[in-house]
Amino acid sequence: MPHPIIVIASFLTTIKTTWELSRMVRQRRAAQILKTEVPRIYRALRQAHGKGLLVGREFDYLLERLICAEASKDIIALRKIQSDFEALLARSSPQTRRRM
Repeated sequence: MPHPIIVIASFLTTIKTTWELSRMVRQRRAAQILKTEVPRIYRALRQAHGKGLLVGREFDYLLERLICAEASKDIIALRKIQSDFEALLARSSPQTRRRM
């Protein structure tokens, strides 16, 4: 029969390895989402600003938040920016109520 300390150490090592692997997968998935979503949201912001749907202050505010979210690799902040942008578009014009 194996020694109880060896069994516990093996079990803890397995848990730690599984946790590290899931953390790495989450980080890679977040990086992929950021890589695709940030340019798309930036283009949508520029187009809305160019069409006059966003005033300069709103554009600058959302752009600054977008840059901060990308720098900190924060997916939740990116989703909040997207929802705030959609709310601003819905408020600006009834024709822009469709999703980005």
